[in-house]
Amino acid sequence: MESTMSTNRYTELPAIDASLQEQATQLNTSAVFSPLASMGALLIKGDMAAKLLHGQASQKIEDLPEGELRLSLLTSPKGRPYATFYAVRHAEGMLLLLPRSTLETTQQNLAKFAPLYRCTFEDKSDEIAVIGFNRKDVELTDVETFNLPGITERSIGLCSFETLSTLFDSELTPVAEAAWNLTQIENAQILLEQRHSDQFIPQMLNYQATGAISFKKGCYTGQEIIARAQYRGGVKKRLQRLVGDGEAKVGDQVICLMEGDKTEAGEILLTAINAEGKTELLAVLKDNTLEEPLLTADDQPLTLIDLPYGLEKQEI
Repeated sequence: MESTMSTNRYTELPAIDASLQEQATQLNTSAVFSPLASMGALLIKGDMAAKLLHGQASQKIEDLPEGELRLSLLTSPKGRPYATFYAVRHAEGMLLLLPRSTLETTQQNLAKFAPLYRCTFEDKSDEIAVIGFNRKDVELTDVETFNLPGITERSIGLCSFETLSTLFDSELTPVAEAAWNLTQIENAQILLEQRHSDQFIPQMLNYQATGAISFKKGCYTGQEIIARAQYRGGVKKRLQRLVGDGEAKVGDQVICLMEGDKTEAGEILLTAINAEGKTELLAVLKDNTLEEPLLTADDQPLTLIDLPYGLEKQEI
């Protein structure tokens, strides 16, 4: 099936002039909204769309109620996620909210099952705007909202781009997605971009602890490997939260000083500037480096921050 490339209409929105440090402060002090330009929307159309997705996803989909959102994974036969998405019900089927970079691969993989379930796919990324709010139970005209899991008050909103434009004239404060990423780091939750597709088993990204995996739903691609990692162990690196004064970029290595020698501890997956002007980040780190000094690629010290959840699996 051919994939249609959507335009990115977020570029048409007004610029946000405040610094990222100021925006981080606004996240803590004001009711804000954030246009999530990296997010796309993939519609699976058809009466059996939920059944198709349920058969491939790591989470239960068929019992997903109207008005709720569910975090889930699609994994390769090796049990490694190639996509992370929020699933919501749509009048025409199921809507997947996911990073644009993984949308094409996701559609190509799911399309293999489309004839069996009589479904089709449509990229709605240039029609449906995805918005982050630092509040739950947001009520706005022509905006459908879904509460996000985690320790902080957050929700995702869906609307037209015309409606999104009107929010810039509302009482809400706009912040950039680069600032919104701080809420992802605070909740230690990651949505995989294409560059990290098919690289990690889910437990390396703590998906068993953040509600992305049901160990009761039955078979899906990669399920046996994921279950084996959960019950037999062997996971030796995991997603961690850190903070430091130095600059850090996605894809940079975190360096460990072990017995005086530098060694790679892991890779940075997400960064953001906090209200103090420091860099917070999520990185997948080897367990045996956590008690050692950690540095950015330019030798600036990093400090581990406790995760906001335990690492045991959620019973879902």
